[in-house]
Amino acid sequence: MNVLIFGAAGMLGSDLRATIPAGVTVTGIDIGEADITDRAQVASALEAIRPDWVINAAAYTAVDRAETDRAAAEAVNTVGPRFIAQEAARWNIAVAHFSTDYVFPGTADAPYRESDPVAPINAYGDTKWQGEEAVRASGAHALILRTQWLFGVAGKSFPRLMWERALARVPTRVVDDQRGRPTYTRDLAAATWKLVTQRASGTIHVTNGGAPAAWYDVAREVFARAGADGLLSACSTADYPTPARRPAYSVLSTERLESRLGAPLPEWRDALGRFLDELTASSP
Repeated sequence: MNVLIFGAAGMLGSDLRATIPAGVTVTGIDIGEADITDRAQVASALEAIRPDWVINAAAYTAVDRAETDRAAAEAVNTVGPRFIAQEAARWNIAVAHFSTDYVFPGTADAPYRESDPVAPINAYGDTKWQGEEAVRASGAHALILRTQWLFGVAGKSFPRLMWERALARVPTRVVDDQRGRPTYTRDLAAATWKLVTQRASGTIHVTNGGAPAAWYDVAREVFARAGADGLLSACSTADYPTPARRPAYSVLSTERLESRLGAPLPEWRDALGRFLDELTASSP
């Protein structure tokens, strides 16, 4: 099976390349080689390679900046996926596309299922939802993977920032009233490959397992690992205003994923520990 990955040098793209299963040949393309917001460049890449699958791991993830630069977010999160899916449909190429928990409003009291109504409360979430819809409307064989709270060794993330602050012994306040499940891109990548090789389609939620957590819970695990517990304190979202509103509860139900794979992904605390192991091993 031949697979083309857009966004191959990013945090998720790097872990997709690090977990390629046997029998799969991958061509990785990043922004310097092809811009997904340029339809001609997308078409040229797909026509030249003619893969069985194209995985779109490119995304605009600056949630707060999207409030004032929606055009940039829309170009990458909506227009790019539309071009990829429409051009893939022309060549009968299957598409895997990543989306976000931020398509939901965060008002639920139980994990969101794939079929639950969406209602984004910020510009980023809306551009991601529009991207989902563009992929669905393309006519391509499409797999849409919603995930959340990503962290990985190859990019910036909340756990990495917390680790850096803990090591530097910087007093830190973190919100304790937004809940989700942290997701390690290494585990997300492995699950993606399993679903792709199964030729799965439709919308599937993919996160690490374990009890839902607040951002503060994640930070507490990191600060404890660094021996800096006393430097961390909790605050509310109201105490830490941001340009973009965040869902208070955006936990994703992974029942459909578990049915496909036969088991949940590892619990997020386990994943966080492995991430920190890898992060420290790669530090000078």
